[in-house]
Amino acid sequence: MKLKIYTLLLVLSITWSLQSCDDDDNDSITVPAELQSAFSSQFPHAANVKWETKSGYYVADFYDGYKASAWFTQDGKWQMTETDIPYNALPQTVKTSFENSKYASWKQDDIDKLERTDVEIIFVLEVEKQNQEVDLYYSADGTLIKSIVDTDDDDIEHLPVQLTEAMKNFINEKYPDARIMEVDVEDDKNDWDSGYTEVDIMHDGISKDILFDQTGSWYSTSWEIRQNELPEAVNSTLNNQYGEYRFDEAEYIEKTGGTIYYRIELEKGEVDKVVNIGENGTVLS
Repeated sequence: MKLKIYTLLLVLSITWSLQSCDDDDNDSITVPAELQSAFSSQFPHAANVKWETKSGYYVADFYDGYKASAWFTQDGKWQMTETDIPYNALPQTVKTSFENSKYASWKQDDIDKLERTDVEIIFVLEVEKQNQEVDLYYSADGTLIKSIVDTDDDDIEHLPVQLTEAMKNFINEKYPDARIMEVDVEDDKNDWDSGYTEVDIMHDGISKDILFDQTGSWYSTSWEIRQNELPEAVNSTLNNQYGEYRFDEAEYIEKTGGTIYYRIELEKGEVDKVVNIGENGTVLS
């Protein structure tokens, strides 16, 4: 009886192992010849190439000096290359910016170089401190484009969203010579801007955030400013009505229809306060 039970367990174990091997073999896929050719042409020195599919894309994981992955559409158009690089491979401008930032003491977890269609090269530093994890997005010149809470779906989120011609024309006309750094569609259904397209640009040396609504029409543009860049009327309101608070940071916000105001974050001990103040110093509701 014991021998029969042992034999049954052995058979079940072998069957499970074979099924596990079959699941691993699913990573080996048939790649169209045209895609293979496009990949080889773009990455002639790639080694240890392995193909898989993710979210409707063909993804090649390979080694070319560093570990990398290249994303292609099903018709063979390159979309993104994500390269895992060490800290010393970052441009000196990025290293200097990071080392002078408030995150300098945080532990570096991972660093990626992102090359994508229609946008500038971006370097993403994943840093952590205790139970906090943040992704820092830097341009090649060392400008911090944005900082966001780290998620587990970074490779999907890094894929660029294609702008409409109307959006491109608006950016070219309103912000001539702007460099597009990031394009995302807000997908949190609980947020007021769900479905809006967010475009991060560099314009006149300033990192600016442009929002287009769900119809593709321009909604707003904003960027961070220092306190000494605030209009005199705005600083006067801060001193007269919020003098007991400490200035933290401020944003210049311009909306369709010509509305301009400043969103200002203030602190008093453990209390945080956000106020919106118009150009003439009026506190907005």
